[in-house]
Amino acid sequence: MFPWIESVRSQMQESFERNRFHHAQLIHGLVGVGKTALVQSLSEDLLCTNSSTLASCGQCKSCLLLRAQNHPDLLHLMAESGSIGVDEVRALNEFVFHSAQQGGNKVVVIEQIEKMTESAANALLKTLEEPAAKRYILMTCNDISKVKATVLSRCNQVRVAVTDGTAAKQWLAMKGISSEAHLWADNFANQPLLLEQWSSQGIMPEVDYLWKVAHDIASISDINALESSLAKGTNLYTVFTRFLISAVKQQLVAGQINFVQYHNCTQQVEKYMSDHHKILGINKLLSLSNLVFGIQRVLRQD
Repeated sequence: MFPWIESVRSQMQESFERNRFHHAQLIHGLVGVGKTALVQSLSEDLLCTNSSTLASCGQCKSCLLLRAQNHPDLLHLMAESGSIGVDEVRALNEFVFHSAQQGGNKVVVIEQIEKMTESAANALLKTLEEPAAKRYILMTCNDISKVKATVLSRCNQVRVAVTDGTAAKQWLAMKGISSEAHLWADNFANQPLLLEQWSSQGIMPEVDYLWKVAHDIASISDINALESSLAKGTNLYTVFTRFLISAVKQQLVAGQINFVQYHNCTQQVEKYMSDHHKILGINKLLSLSNLVFGIQRVLRQD
């Protein structure tokens, strides 16, 4: 388990040993903090038939079935097409109330529960309110503000975050990722698994490039090259705008621009992000051109 999650893991083990472990656990936090890994570990522990504590043996039939990704008492739901629908939750409800084939616990994992439709969330409520014995629902969430209050009130909320920055940096250094090699790395020190993912995908050079462009936005003219780099990763648009905000804030603090210019630059960035989320089939090259040249106009103002 990742070092920054150990304390959360220990607290959950203690609650299980004291028979205080809630049947519905909502694990929330930023992308890249290890929520999925924690839920996977909890699933293994809960389904193990050879342990009375929250620690799997790795050797029983149940553990071997999990290793083969063929456990009949584990159901995994995630947003395959942008949302989790009511039919999937109805199947979940049916799964929960059937007998466990291995004679132990049954576990449901729901990833990104904030993507559950309203009708799906309503269908889940009864299962959350009236849990069957030895049934557990483990949920992950990247943005808890998007989860219905009625669902939140029926779950034990567990926040996962990097509270020990030194441990995370040491872990990243073992992966060859450091602020010395990548000037922007400290901006994502609270999302270490995101950096590891970028490294494994081979897109660290693109992120380096986006950092450089954001801090030299006044002289950028090759929009095609910029768009080509942004297209290398699904979340690089958000990364680039984050770099832009950071860069113009640095200019404000250094006295290179005034507050009005800073405000107008952030408005340009916010419009760009809003358009990307709201407009289907948006012309990405045109939208990016409007952002870059719009910021350049603002920065040229006295």
